[in-house]
Amino acid sequence: MYRVVVDSAAIEQIAALPTEALPFYAEVLDVLELAPSGGRPYNDDLPEGPMRELVFGATGEGTVTYLLLEQQREVHVLLVQWIG
Repeated sequence: MYRVVVDSAAIEQIAALPTEALPFYAEVLDVLELAPSGGRPYNDDLPEGPMRELVFGATGEGTVTYLLLEQQREVHVLLVQWIG
């Protein structure tokens, strides 16, 4: 299991999510705790890099950008965006 650490800027972004996005964001947290390496690479030129991104929402309206620190078993949520 991974520890999820949310950046202060991301906390504000999460607070601004619309109500319909919250269940989808909760699913993202489950993934980040259990299998964060499943996110797509943030930079296609560094497919094994520590920066990752997950898409969420009914039709992919949201993204979570995070840093995976495998050695520490931590995931740092850096950016949460919702387009909708």
